[in-house]
Amino acid sequence: MGGQRVGIIGGGTIGLTSLAAAQAAGATVDIAVRHDRQRAAAEQLGAGAAMTDGYDVVIEAAGTSSALAEAVERCRPGGTVVLVGTYWDSGTELPGQMLSMKEITLVPSSMYGRVGPSRDFEVAASILADRPEIGSALITHRFPLDAAVEAFAVARDRAAGAIKVVLEP
Repeated sequence: MGGQRVGIIGGGTIGLTSLAAAQAAGATVDIAVRHDRQRAAAEQLGAGAAMTDGYDVVIEAAGTSSALAEAVERCRPGGTVVLVGTYWDSGTELPGQMLSMKEITLVPSSMYGRVGPSRDFEVAASILADRPEIGSALITHRFPLDAAVEAFAVARDRAAGAIKVVLEP
């Protein structure tokens, strides 16, 4: 990814860790987020400005039809859209005409794969070791174990600023 422009749709944990991974690979990265706390975390991790168009690679990390359509729209002709979001809705629509007209490569992704000789988990651990600020950017709330019900309620409320909620023993 060295020298490539990468755009990311989605500022949750998957999008923000994709940001760190793309940066580690040498890309210049912009990200589209919905919530203020996600924007603050992205800026803390060194993301560029709000997204424009013409990216070499767009990482779709939101898992919605509208995010996929935006990813295809923002990708340059001949570019690549990578699907890392989780699509829970079986009715997710592919923007087929635009994919074809722009000759975009669509790459689905699954967790726990390989990057060359290394496993994804090993690569992620290495990135986290090199950049400890990633954890502080992603972990927005900490709760004792006996407050698990409250912790899960906070985790569900993305608009209130939750990115990653941790239960501590």
